[in-house]
Amino acid sequence: MAGTLERNLYLVTSFLVGIATFTFFVAAICAGVPLVIVWIGLPILAATLAASRALAGFERRRAARVLAEPIPSSYRSPERAGMLGRLRSAVGDSATWKDLLWLVVLLPMLGLAGFTLAVCAWGAALGTLALPAWYSALDGEGGVDYGIVRVDTIDEAWLGVPVGLGLVAIAVLLTRGAGIGLAQLARLVLAPSERRRLAELERTRTGAVSSQAAELQRIERDLHDGAQARLVALAMDLGMAQEKLASDPAGAQALVAEAHTEAKRALAELRDLSRGIYPAILTDRGLGPALASIAAGNPVEVALDVEVQQRLPAATEAAAYFVAVEALTNVAKHSGAAHSRVHVARRGDRLRVEVSDDGAGGADAGGAGLTGLRQRVEALDGRLWVEDLHPGTRVRAELPCAS
Repeated sequence: MAGTLERNLYLVTSFLVGIATFTFFVAAICAGVPLVIVWIGLPILAATLAASRALAGFERRRAARVLAEPIPSSYRSPERAGMLGRLRSAVGDSATWKDLLWLVVLLPMLGLAGFTLAVCAWGAALGTLALPAWYSALDGEGGVDYGIVRVDTIDEAWLGVPVGLGLVAIAVLLTRGAGIGLAQLARLVLAPSERRRLAELERTRTGAVSSQAAELQRIERDLHDGAQARLVALAMDLGMAQEKLASDPAGAQALVAEAHTEAKRALAELRDLSRGIYPAILTDRGLGPALASIAAGNPVEVALDVEVQQRLPAATEAAAYFVAVEALTNVAKHSGAAHSRVHVARRGDRLRVEVSDDGAGGADAGGAGLTGLRQRVEALDGRLWVEDLHPGTRVRAELPCAS
């Protein structure tokens, strides 16, 4: 019975939501498009498209409750930062037009049809069941005109009860079927197509492979230029010390001391390199302590806020960690900021990582570092955005974290 009630509520509220979305978008588009010539329309249209995604997400959640299964979403990531970049990306994204098709055209019409069906079906069923009470309330005067049927006696009114029970069963079947059908259509329109999903998976897989190859090249370069060079110098110092051990003990001792220093430097570089591959503290203690160690060593003051109470999947923790590390590295190197903030929070089955600063802004979303981060995040079916705050920059990532 709970399922029937939920589907009927979905039918009835779809009409109300459809009327609201139709009115909102028609008014917003009619206001925004003519004002584009004086630039005021751009923020109106940008806000309208942002609202379309929020409302489409609300519709996905409503339909998902009826279907008892989640409805995914897939939007194209902006290629450029700023309002114009987001607006251009949204306008060129077919998912945006599918959202508007549902919210402005299909939902109002189908919502009206579903509302009418639910009200008529349950009105007829409950009205027939209530015929005896209806007849008694009129004290039998003039009978009851019930559509094409007229009830003149209480016995005829009671005959309507079994008919009403049959109509209730029909109403249940009709409204349950209509609710599921409307939700299925919402999924068909609002969920990414299989073709787009496959293309997205292919793109993210290619990005993950490219990111992994670039990471391996970086490790090889760091080993060759750093630790390996120091170990070669260490071996040479020890070799020369061995030759001078008998003839020049003081010189040999100096060379051994230099070799000891080189050994410590090589160990430090190897430690830094291993931390860049996968930090031990992340494995042992989790995301919060790992980010705290990075924040403590950053030259820019970092306010760290981690709202994660339990361990997450290792891939999610690693991606979140490297998003924060790369963003804080960029803040220290390029932003000129005095303060930065890292906020990590779990919301349902998604983990949100935000790194913001009060620097000069102007981060290049297409740079090698942020591109590598985006590929790492998208390989996990996540999303990464880079936003100019004027002043400052915000890097925001959303990652799946369902265990």
